[in-house]
Amino acid sequence: MSASDRAAPALPGEGVDHIAPAAPWHAALDTAVELAAGRCPDEDVDRLRELRDHVRERLELGDGITVAALAGGTGVGKSALANRLAGAEVVVEGVRRPTTDHPVAITSSLDAPTRRLLDWLAIDDRREVPGALPDGLVLVDLPDHDSVAELHRTTSQRLAARVDVLAVVVDPVKYARADLHEGALASLRAHAEVVTVVLNRCDELEADDVGRLREDLAGRLEADGLGAAVVHLTSAATGEGIPALADHLADLAREHQAVVARLAADAAVVAEDVLTRTPTLPVTPVAVPPLVEAAIDAADGHRVVAAAELEQRAAARQATRSPLARMVLAPVKLAARFGRGLGFGAGAADTSDRQATARTHETLARRLADEVDLASTVGHSYAGLDRAVEQAAGQAAPQVVAAVGSVADEITAERRRWWSAMAAARGLAEATAVVGFAWLVLLRAIAWLGLPEPTPPQLTDQLSWPAALLLAGLAVRVLLGLVTRALLRVAGRRVRSRTTRRLRERLTQVVTDHLVAPYDTEVAATSALRAALATLVSGRRAP
Repeated sequence: MSASDRAAPALPGEGVDHIAPAAPWHAALDTAVELAAGRCPDEDVDRLRELRDHVRERLELGDGITVAALAGGTGVGKSALANRLAGAEVVVEGVRRPTTDHPVAITSSLDAPTRRLLDWLAIDDRREVPGALPDGLVLVDLPDHDSVAELHRTTSQRLAARVDVLAVVVDPVKYARADLHEGALASLRAHAEVVTVVLNRCDELEADDVGRLREDLAGRLEADGLGAAVVHLTSAATGEGIPALADHLADLAREHQAVVARLAADAAVVAEDVLTRTPTLPVTPVAVPPLVEAAIDAADGHRVVAAAELEQRAAARQATRSPLARMVLAPVKLAARFGRGLGFGAGAADTSDRQATARTHETLARRLADEVDLASTVGHSYAGLDRAVEQAAGQAAPQVVAAVGSVADEITAERRRWWSAMAAARGLAEATAVVGFAWLVLLRAIAWLGLPEPTPPQLTDQLSWPAALLLAGLAVRVLLGLVTRALLRVAGRRVRSRTTRRLRERLTQVVTDHLVAPYDTEVAATSALRAALATLVSGRRAP
């Protein structure tokens, strides 16, 4: 049992009030208040909080005392009924209209629990009449709810919303008034268990009219949603029906159920109204692959994939170069390294990088939020879910960028065994071509100097060995270059595919943890809110 379900501690010499029984709707009310913030309109959140405070305050006072109030319009005889129920002239009646200009509480014993309860109700006029009422029952005579004095009306409305049992008193003239059925009674549709309708002044009717009028009143109450409310016919002038009404109120006090029933009905009314403005969110999973692709696009993931492929190709080209090619390119590399060493403006670059990173995060967050298509998932926009998605996207964006960066940092070329063999083969082909070319140059130099020209060995009648070596070396070198290029394209595609797969795996985890999970949490919280409100709606007893 929660603290809110326990009565206030007894003072020395006091008896302990009957403890209000625990009910599922107590916990549901706390859940609804906790989850409503940010998901319901502010006015609904305030209503739920006020309701919870009201419930806690009333339950802390215990349910050992039941407060029954006589409410009604001017001249229906509330004060006279109060006196008849108390068995003594406790309140002034019939001298002027309206007779009651402030609430009057009647009780058999003004003990400490009763005083605390009346303090909570802010009823100052208290009449102690020993033996007048059953133990545990306090009768309150309210001001007229249709009084011309605004203070009377507001006081009546305030207490009618706080007492445990409400006896609405009508007479043969005013029982059918529209302002009664469309106003006071209309607001009590959920409270049939703690509402009693008293048709007073029946002595003014003919015997044949009593049954007809009661049947008409019952029909009107049915139309008001109060068909289960108890109806009593009384006459304060003759005492007719007073004992039955007194027994009914005594039973309510003796059963100790009216307090919880009234609070449950109050909670049901508020929850039912709030529930109409709380959207139903279908449990539709968010498609992760589109979010991952959006993250790759917005975070330049494709550039990382391309960089991995370029890194692999560059390493392969470097490793498959022949010694001659490396020697030729050495001065170029040296010049490039020297140029990088003369760079300026590092501070400005750092600032620019930070600004670019912030823009990337912002762009990525918008893209991720847009990809969570609420219009198709939920069917309409929902402020709470919209906000949750935006916040989750903002928090996920740096994680996405970090994941992409981690994949970029892991880019390393994977060396292949055929690279060295290809470099050796290309070097051998180039060496063959160089030997053939040098041989031919030497023969031309000897002839130019007028020296006896040696006859080169012939491979065929038309082709000498020097020419054959030059042509064969060049042909093999070109062929090996084409083969190397084809092999590098295949390897590049493999690296691209492998890097893309690694990037998607990382981003899938990030998107699931930092975007989809908060979305699912918000959907679950909204569903739990609706379930709590539904529990409150069904928490009142069935008629």
